[in-house]
Formats: sequence, C-alpha cells, structure tokens
Amino acid sequence: MASPQAFNRWPILDLARGWAVVAMVVFHFTWDLSYFQLISYDISTETSGRIAAHLIAGSFLFLSGVGLALAHRGGLKSDAYLKRLGRIALAAALVSVGTWFAMRDDWIFFGILHCIALTSLAALPFLGLPVWVIAGAAIISLAAPLVLNLPIFDVPWLYWLGLNTTLPRTNDYVPFFPWFGIVLTGVGLGRLALGSPLWRARFEAPRAVKKLQFAGRHSLVIYLVHQPLMIGTLWLGLAAGDYVAGLSPSEGDFKRGCVAQCTAAGREADFCAATCGCVIEKVRGTSVIGGDGSSPENSQRVAEAVTLCVGTATAPPQ
Repeated sequence: MASPQAFNRWPILDLARGWAVVAMVVFHFTWDLSYFQLISYDISTETSGRIAAHLIAGSFLFLSGVGLALAHRGGLKSDAYLKRLGRIALAAALVSVGTWFAMRDDWIFFGILHCIALTSLAALPFLGLPVWVIAGAAIISLAAPLVLNLPIFDVPWLYWLGLNTTLPRTNDYVPFFPWFGIVLTGVGLGRLALGSPLWRARFEAPRAVKKLQFAGRHSLVIYLVHQPLMIGTLWLGLAAGDYVAGLSPSEGDFKRGCVAQCTAAGREADFCAATCGCVIEKVRGTSVIGGDGSSPENSQRVAEAVTLCVGTATAPPQ
C-alpha cells in the first residue's frame, strides 16, 4: 500500500495548475469561436496563438515533473503512481477515440495527455539521480529536435518522437522531444525545492484562489469535459439563432464565414451582416451553399452577388 503521504496535496501546485487550466480553457474557447467563424482571429495559426499554446502545454508538463519529484521524494509510491498513470493513459485513449470519430482528418494521436503519460514513465529513472544528471538530460531532450530532425522520422509511426521535419495534421501535437526536457526541468527543480516549506504552505486563501486550486485539483476532468461542453453550447446557440433567422444550417455557416471575412477586411459588423444576408438571398437555391462553393462557377456567382449587395448597401437613399 502507498503511504498516506503520497496522497497529500501541495496547495501551490494546485494553484499553478489552476492558472494553467484557466489559460487552456480561454485558448480553446478562442479556437472554438474561430472554428464556428464567429471571429476572424485563428489562434491556431497566428504566432501569438502558437506561443500561447506552447506556454500552456509547457506549464502542464513542467508541473507534472515537479509533482513527480515531490510525490515520490522518499521512493516510488507504486500504487499512487500507477493509479495516476492509468487515469492519464485512459483519458488520452478517450481523446484519441473521440477525435477519431468527431474529426477524422485532424484526430489527436499524440497530444498533451499522451505526452504526460509517456514522459511520466520515462522520468522514473531520473527521480533518484543527481540534479546535474537530470539537468544534462533535460538539455539534450530540448536540443534533440534541433540536431536530430531528419526525413527518416517523417513517417506516421515515428511522429510521437518529435524528430520529424514536417508537421503532421492533428489538433493537438505534443511530441516526446523536446517536451520531455520540460518534464525533466520540473523534476530537477522539484528536487532542488524539496526542503522548502513553500510546497506545503497552507494559508487562508481568498475565494478566487480556492476556485483556482479546485480547478487545479480536477484538471484532468476539466480537460476532458470543457471542449465538448463549449462546442456543444456554441453549436446549439448558433443552430437556434439560425432557426430564428430563417436560415438553414448550411446558410448559417455560409453567413458566418462571409461576415468573418468581411470584418477581417476592416468593414463594420452591421454592414457585413447586412451584405452577407443579401448575398445569401441572391445565391439561395444554388450549389454555392451546401455544395462546392470553391468551383469557378460558384465563385463567379458569389462575386456577382457581392457586387450587387455592396452596391445596394452603399447606394445613397432616394
């Protein structure tokens, strides 16, 4: 049996993980808004969005390493470790299966949970090694994709390594390298801080801090449920709005895409909404909506409709 000490919580780690959870939810909600074409900013392709994604993923992996060092500082608590690893591995499998059916072309085969599970295994031998050895291994792991990325690794069954020269198509990609280096950094710093009372510090926290700590304690559950809840809520809200507006689902999607492009070009939101509504009226019943909107014939139809509708919207009143 594992020692009861293995199940103790470190308030400061829960708080830090809670902040990471908040950042993750905000990031994914922004992605959802872009996915449903409610905003023109695509957080998955913009430089600022990619930096944010790396910082959020790095936070979870770093805290995973710190947690490993603290939880098993007196030796491996096998029961607690296996339970944690089993939960993470099961959650990773659920994510893969769910995304395989929901978004086959972009399914998640090696995301943040897969990485945490594998790096938690790989970090075990380092828990009892000198800190300088851990630091050296962390540096090697961080540098590996820079010096070992070769075309030989550009095959799907090796993508998990992170040494490939081309990025695979997936909605969450957190490969073993360089991220194992972040986990080892957490392990090393956790080892250095073992004697600090900060990890065990308990204080009367404000309500907001307690909520963050609660989120940190239940980060895995939040990770699994927050996207289905947000996507489902947005989808239902948009479907209801389309129904009230007398638009079919495909017409609603077309209008949102049209408005997003229009506002991205610097036009006023009201102008864009009116113009795109007019365009739908002009092309309704054609294959532009619900068909191949990118064909030359349909592109010409849309261009003609836009010209007419913009002219109507900007014409002076009689």
